[in-house]
Amino acid sequence: MKYGYLTVIIVFLFVVFYAPAAQALSVAKIVVKVMDEAGAPVNNAHLNIRFSSDSGTVIGFTDDNGIFEVKAISNDGVILGDITKDGYYESGLAHSFYVTRFGMWQPWGKELTVVMRPIVNPVPMYVRNHSFKVPVKGEEVGFDLEKADWVIPYGQGTKADFVFRIDQRYDDGNNFDCRLTLTFSNPLDGIQVINDDGGGDFNVGSRYHLPRTAPEIGYLSKLQKRNSTGTPGYVLDMKDDNNYIFRVRSEVDENGKLKRAMYGKIRGDLWYTPGDGGKISLHYFLNPDYTRNLEFDPKRNLFIILSGSENVRQP
Repeated sequence: MKYGYLTVIIVFLFVVFYAPAAQALSVAKIVVKVMDEAGAPVNNAHLNIRFSSDSGTVIGFTDDNGIFEVKAISNDGVILGDITKDGYYESGLAHSFYVTRFGMWQPWGKELTVVMRPIVNPVPMYVRNHSFKVPVKGEEVGFDLEKADWVIPYGQGTKADFVFRIDQRYDDGNNFDCRLTLTFSNPLDGIQVINDDGGGDFNVGSRYHLPRTAPEIGYLSKLQKRNSTGTPGYVLDMKDDNNYIFRVRSEVDENGKLKRAMYGKIRGDLWYTPGDGGKISLHYFLNPDYTRNLEFDPKRNLFIILSGSENVRQP
């Protein structure tokens, strides 16, 4: 009997101190600290925080120190939020609690630091988020970013900004081996990878994750990707947290030095899927003003008519 009571006590303590999140309806408290890129507090920022429970959305503003404290009931420990302020790009926050003690999610008063990036100089750009069917395999084919189309004779494009080559063996959806190679038309054109510090999650931190200005150096003249499964085995070197900055239509002076070029960026990786004839998925931004500015004004997409399914938000 003595051991029976001891067992009950141990089980009770485990439930109180280490119960999984799904078994508790508890109060969560977070302290949100909002700052700019220089580490200065952002006051009067507007927050909408969702606690995944009957508490719904809690609305508030940061104080002069950029702080907003809030607590509410959460049935699963998941906290999500949006932060906005005029002159800044929208930011988001996300946190998951896993342990409750005495009806409170732990750690109590968890501090979450969120960076807001100011809007500096957004400009019109050509922006598309689309999957383009590859017209030919086993040979190079040009893609015109300004017209979002393959070059003649496969489309209406006239400038081969990107030059793609797809080599593939496709037996069925479970057995294929595909290689994508990207090259360029001009000697100083190129591309470089930019990893997203948010791990590919554009809903955490500033919605604008990528650099405002394209680098002057570091561009590669070739990029290769592989997607295979079955024989010879599973290979996928395409990643959600890969993003790219590119330089196209580069012009040089009499000494072979760069005179000017167009710059742009790709949100997410270059994805090639072999099904349905083979498609390349691109979410790209092309700045046609021959500066290295990468800030896009979402109200001035130079592609005027787009499908409602296309997401062309600022990354």
